[in-house]
Amino acid sequence: MNLVLDIGNTRFKWAIFQNNEMLKFDANKSFSIDFLRTLLSTYNKIKNVCLSDTTNLHYDYKNLFLNLNVNYIEVNQNCKLPIKINYSTPNTLGTDRIALSVAASQNYSGDKLIIDLGTCITYDLVRNNDYIGGQISPGLNMRLASLNYYTGNLPKLDFCFTELLVGDNTKNSILIGIYDSVFFEIQNVIEKYKKRYPKIVIIVTGGDMNIVEKKIKNINFSHPYLLMEGLNSIIAFNEEV
Repeated sequence: MNLVLDIGNTRFKWAIFQNNEMLKFDANKSFSIDFLRTLLSTYNKIKNVCLSDTTNLHYDYKNLFLNLNVNYIEVNQNCKLPIKINYSTPNTLGTDRIALSVAASQNYSGDKLIIDLGTCITYDLVRNNDYIGGQISPGLNMRLASLNYYTGNLPKLDFCFTELLVGDNTKNSILIGIYDSVFFEIQNVIEKYKKRYPKIVIIVTGGDMNIVEKKIKNINFSHPYLLMEGLNSIIAFNEEV
């Protein structure tokens, strides 16, 4: 039994796998070592843990799992991966982007573009089993927060979708502007990559994927658990080598 952990900037997500089958998935607002200990106590048949941490928590995970007699794999550019990282600064590559790319390479052949709509929007290009690179932009809620933070009068809003074409007040003007900025960005990025790689497969994932997945053309697959599957695939790969 495997435990995979994604400690992100906005949420902490975890899943339990038995071989390739995901038995349990959940998300919490924050991560704590006490919660992790409880998790390992509750699921006492866990033998392997794979962890992606994109925060600055800097816990000593290695010794923690060693003391708990659990095999631990921390995702980074130095761990054993089923893909090749072709990135000029591999030490700065987000572990979430690595895990997403592993899952995409395991599930889809040829050229892949993975679009992850989370705290940031990341775009990752994988050609067969080679990670090439991509691009990063602010996520939907980060864009909303920045308007409030960098201005004196614009309110702090939570996103909600509106069918209005033109904002009839400040709140709706912000919501339409933020949504359109995300929508047209993603649509044009997809078109850019399709011009270079005509047969590329477009995969969308992440917490905000539902906002755009059915409205943007050329998205081939929507996969909410892609990152978790990538972490589990890294465990399987390390067991084989």
